Amino acid sequence: MPLGEVARVVSGATPKTGVPEYWGGPIPWATPAELSRLGSSRIHATERTLTEAGFSSSGVNILPVGSVLLSSRAPIGLVAINTVPMGTNQGFKSLVPSDRVLAPFLYWWLKSHTALLQSKGRGATFLELSKAEVERLQIPLPPLPEQRRIAAILDEAAALRSTWGETRESARRAISSRISALLSKSTDIKPLAQLLAEPMRNGISPSRGGRYEGEVLTLSAITRGAFDPRQRKSDLFAAPHAADKLAIEGLHLICRGNGNAELVGAMVAVTEQLDGVAFPDTMIGFRPSSEINSPTLVAAWRHPTVRDQLRRAARTTNGTYKVNQQSLSSIMVPVPRREDQEQIAALDAERTKLDSQLAQGLVSLDELFASLQHRAFRGEL
Repeated sequence: MPLGEVARVVSGATPKTGVPEYWGGPIPWATPAELSRLGSSRIHATERTLTEAGFSSSGVNILPVGSVLLSSRAPIGLVAINTVPMGTNQGFKSLVPSDRVLAPFLYWWLKSHTALLQSKGRGATFLELSKAEVERLQIPLPPLPEQRRIAAILDEAAALRSTWGETRESARRAISSRISALLSKSTDIKPLAQLLAEPMRNGISPSRGGRYEGEVLTLSAITRGAFDPRQRKSDLFAAPHAADKLAIEGLHLICRGNGNAELVGAMVAVTEQLDGVAFPDTMIGFRPSSEINSPTLVAAWRHPTVRDQLRRAARTTNGTYKVNQQSLSSIMVPVPRREDQEQIAALDAERTKLDSQLAQGLVSLDELFASLQHRAFRGEL
């Protein structure tokens, strides 16, 4: 059945942003960016609000409670149900359900058809889903009790996924807090230069006229919190990879430069043996001495006191923040007692094992949830 026959499609609007008296009133007003940050099925409040004058000036429509907000551009396909009356900007084609369709059922149907919605987008500058396209969408319409049952099953499955994810984050925070406490006990602080088993060195750059094919890590291998050996690429180089440029197990890699200041100086340890894969010149490599074990050094490097030093050491040119070997050498690092380092290493191993188990469970839940969504709208639940 055409969606336009069971729900009223409502376009949003925006008052003039340069008129102060239009803003800061009692009327909630949503944007797609808020739905993106929210990541929830319900929207209770908005960052910006309109006055009565702002509402009247632009023809903003007020959506009654229980409407389904659907972002129609930048990006297409974000969905939420409002729990208070509100307006939206022009990035929405929202739906006010009739008495023939339940808002939670409509929410989950739209949520499970994101790819379809995005395929309907049109436009030269940016893709946008038109009101007519939304109205033409064909939606299955079982009886209301069946709609309620399907929505309840999907709500419950979504809540389970959310709880599992929260458990994972809670476990991470608890272990990280214990590691941080052990680091804070440390009274010995040394510059990184005194904790090296060998000199730091930069990686290698591909060559336009290169004749030797080889693999090299990309920055994503070290900027996501843990070493990811899958983040690599093939390229041409002026010479075969030298032994001291290889990303071998136990090597520590630091991000030399990035447009995001928070990623500059990020450090990970290479945790598996790679065959002939080099690290790029956007990274600095070294091995730590026996005075500090690898998990302790990586944890200490992420400690707020060290991160503050890295922020001050970073220099920016053309929007790219950079550190070099000289500035890194002088970064002061807490060095806990040997027994505390052993505890940190054990906690880090526990966190890695637990995170892997929880991540695997979350993947299984995601697969189950996708299957439930697929079956729900094929009449197979």
